[in-house]
Amino acid sequence: MFNTQHQPVLDGLEQEESDMNEPEYFRAIGRLEAQVQALTTAVSELKTKLDGMDAKLAELDRTASRWKGGFAVILMLGAITGFVLDNVLRWFSPR
Repeated sequence: MFNTQHQPVLDGLEQEESDMNEPEYFRAIGRLEAQVQALTTAVSELKTKLDGMDAKLAELDRTASRWKGGFAVILMLGAITGFVLDNVLRWFSPR
């Protein structure tokens, strides 16, 4: 029922790799380690940049909140000034 004589199907690249000797394997492992190190460095740089962007975004959010509050104060002062000027001008205008 079970096939005990199965052989993996190898394409050209896998066939070439299977013909490697021990020093070639170690060189290939070294190249892979260098690529992993490069990826690790890139990921850590991305994390650093992301942290910087988070800090700038938080600062921008604080500034936007401040401007929203300032806009509300200016809008209220303008409304109060307009109301007072309208009433003062009504007193002095001919009826």
